[in-house]
Amino acid sequence: MSQVTNSSLSVNFIVLNIEMSPIRLFNFPYVVQREIMDSMDLQTVFLLSISSKRMNNLIVSVEKARFNKIKYILYNRFAHEDLTLRFRWNSTTSNESVFVNQVLESIQRHIDGLIGDTKECRLYFLTYGREFMLPKLRNVSGSYVFLLPSIDGKTLDDYCSASPNQDLLQVRPEITSRLKEDSAFFGMKCLEFSDPNSVVVPELLRKFTGRQAFTSTANLESSDVIKFLKKWKSNESFENLETLHVTLGYGSKRFNPAEIKNAIDIKHLDGSVNTAVYSCKRRMYSRTTRYSNN
Repeated sequence: MSQVTNSSLSVNFIVLNIEMSPIRLFNFPYVVQREIMDSMDLQTVFLLSISSKRMNNLIVSVEKARFNKIKYILYNRFAHEDLTLRFRWNSTTSNESVFVNQVLESIQRHIDGLIGDTKECRLYFLTYGREFMLPKLRNVSGSYVFLLPSIDGKTLDDYCSASPNQDLLQVRPEITSRLKEDSAFFGMKCLEFSDPNSVVVPELLRKFTGRQAFTSTANLESSDVIKFLKKWKSNESFENLETLHVTLGYGSKRFNPAEIKNAIDIKHLDGSVNTAVYSCKRRMYSRTTRYSNN
């Protein structure tokens, strides 16, 4: 039996001091069983499903139509979605990190058997600890990763390799070391991250294959911007790019706009001529408006 300190898989519930006879659910007809299950929220149904194999099989049979309506599973410490697994963890050692990943991966396997393995997974992860490893979950379509005090390149690489091609990946507060040459990070459709050490943005300007990227950094070399713009203008790279937004911090090293204009031959359009206008949706993420398009 494993014992882990400073950790918990938390589910909120209220205990009422009322003496009641247990409901013998298995003795009721199918229609009554379905009515009882439908009156429960999905978090309660999930907890009930892990009580026994027999109960799990009953829930799979009775709640099949309801489960078909679930769009995604959200692993989230704060959210209140249809099916949210709230997870709270304060990591102190690598052994604890391994244990918590095993718990999450076991939960996902159970969910696969309960509602099917085709549902997409979304992850909102906030934790503390330098030795923490991000969980390796399947079918991840979007992530918000907040790893304090920072996240290193290898940890991020390992997570992106296990869960590539996400629609959205946000990383906070900062990435402290370089990513590997073929990192799956650069293949995410939408990225939002902070790079105060300027270790990722230069690589982003060479390797990004997604649609949108929003970042801030300390330094940006004119040569990196020129190379990026030339490849983009010639359709040599960045065919999918819709938006690239790089914010330079206060007091950061600035690139030379005049040097860039001269290098890529920027042409000024005649203001009297109507030019084509292209618009695209930006993928936003917050605790109150998760994964909404604006």
